[in-house]
Amino acid sequence: MIRLRTVLLFLLLLSALAWLVVYLPASWVRPQLEARLHGLRLEGLSGTLWDGHAQHVLAENGSDLGQFDWQLSRRALLGDTRLNVVFHGAWGRLAGQLRKLEDKREEWSQVHLDGDLAQLSAQLAPAADRLEGRLTVDNARVVMQGRWPVELDAHAQWNGARLQGAQRDLAFGNLQLRATGTAGVVNATLQDDGNGPLQLAGHLALSPLGWKYDIKARPRESDPALRNWLAGFGRLAADGSMHLQRSGGVAAITGKGNR
Repeated sequence: MIRLRTVLLFLLLLSALAWLVVYLPASWVRPQLEARLHGLRLEGLSGTLWDGHAQHVLAENGSDLGQFDWQLSRRALLGDTRLNVVFHGAWGRLAGQLRKLEDKREEWSQVHLDGDLAQLSAQLAPAADRLEGRLTVDNARVVMQGRWPVELDAHAQWNGARLQGAQRDLAFGNLQLRATGTAGVVNATLQDDGNGPLQLAGHLALSPLGWKYDIKARPRESDPALRNWLAGFGRLAADGSMHLQRSGGVAAITGKGNR
């Protein structure tokens, strides 16, 4: 009789534990999510640890960037963490899947972005010059170790690229960035579509040992505002073109290196 009671009590405790695991509130996962959002805060949480929703995503300046949804696979109980996230607001939509790998690495895959930069920059930095245009990223993948990309495959398109401020209004056309990375070395190419006001071609490289970039730009037509903006980066050639080359150690990214 005592043995039967012990078994029943064990089953009851096991059922209660299973119920708690399945219905843990969404607030339990908030610290882990916010740690990966780099300064953004989640408010108005609902749902569970496995399938949750944040009604508000707040930037550091307090502006409301939209809503956030996530689904955590039950495989996390077996040590295989897979997290699907969707971040959406008036500015657009960002979605992707996070998977934990060995050696403290994390993989973001199936990353899709479609955003209005005018709305997003106005919310994040309302007093600064405003970026405008549509930014899209299709099915990107990046493996992070700490905060360093050890693998990368991404293509970004910036259509209707424009920089607008109180003293200037610069149109760049349609720009695209293609980035790949292996073994911690990232290479990227930057170019225009061949039809816009700015002719642009560049190459960027980044590794744990240092960084460098080589960028050439020239207005396709006479545009004093665009020419003056380019002149701010260095001396222009007779045809108004700018050739910018820089390199340095990783410390230079934080202002401690040499150009």
